[in-house]
Amino acid sequence: MQTDEAKAIYKLRAQTAEWVNAQFRTQGLTHLLVRGLEKVRAVVLLHAITHNFRRSCALTT
Repeated sequence: MQTDEAKAIYKLRAQTAEWVNAQFRTQGLTHLLVRGLEKVRAVVLLHAITHNFRRSCALTT
């Protein structure tokens, strides 16, 4: 991250990816109550689908 372009890209990451991770934690995705990769993947995908649905509803209203 020595160039100004790389620093600008890193700032954009803080606005997008980190915000989603923080929102997942506030929704209760700090500890998983299931075991196994398949079940964990299902829980995380459910949270992702819920996030995408909420964002699409917010954009259409």
